[in-house]
Amino acid sequence: MSENNNIRRPYLTLPGATGMPDVHEILSHMPDEQKHRFESSGEFIRRLAIRVTKWREGLPEDEEPAIFALMSNGDAVEVQSLGEDGHSSVVVEGRLEGAPCMFISHQSSFQVVCYTRKIEDEKPRRKIGFHVGGQEIEA
Repeated sequence: MSENNNIRRPYLTLPGATGMPDVHEILSHMPDEQKHRFESSGEFIRRLAIRVTKWREGLPEDEEPAIFALMSNGDAVEVQSLGEDGHSSVVVEGRLEGAPCMFISHQSSFQVVCYTRKIEDEKPRRKIGFHVGGQEIEA
């Protein structure tokens, strides 16, 4: 896998810097408007969509990525789509114990687990929808 497509690569890079950048140092020099966007749920969702897309590219033909949003009570919602809800909240449309549901969370407490699963023979590959700034990204 090329270095540019590595899902483990930090989403921030600095010329000449090695290792993980100090995000607090970067934010201290960033203009408020740019900092506001960097901290938004939209940026979180956009980065997750990019990572899932790159991850899918490296999977075998018979596997696909799946995402679960973890709720504070321990339940897990299978994500069908994920979008921003204002600056700091996320909204998930998915399935909980087989029933359709919608789950809204502040991004600071939002957790997901991503894994792979085998594609069932009779079903096509399932895409996950990410909605950011009026744009849809399918991964």
